[in-house]
Amino acid sequence: MKYNLNLFGYTIDCHVTFPDGKMHIEIAEEDQTSLRAYLLRVLVKYGREPGSKDSLESLIQDAIEIEKGMSGHLSEPKLKLPYEFQPDIKEKLIEAAELQEMSATQLLIRLIERKHQSVFGKEG
Repeated sequence: MKYNLNLFGYTIDCHVTFPDGKMHIEIAEEDQTSLRAYLLRVLVKYGREPGSKDSLESLIQDAIEIEKGMSGHLSEPKLKLPYEFQPDIKEKLIEAAELQEMSATQLLIRLIERKHQSVFGKEG
């Protein structure tokens, strides 16, 4: 079954299965790449200096360690994009973001990251 999973303030799609009665969570490779890019960006805000060679596992370990030491979850640095949208496009962006329980800026960043990955075949 499909499920939206919020890891460290970042929502990703996953597939939950129960082979042999044990729960398994599968995350698509492109979503793992997006999560990795997100953690590389966000961990800096919390005093970590991750390197581009760090594995997803080590980034997640750092994120877990940080979250254990704070009351709450990691979050994307707040930024206001310097773009103006037509009102109908802006409404669609906000509506789509609300359905995914994220800000319009976060959704736009996620869309840009995915498009960049599809064009260049690597993370940002």
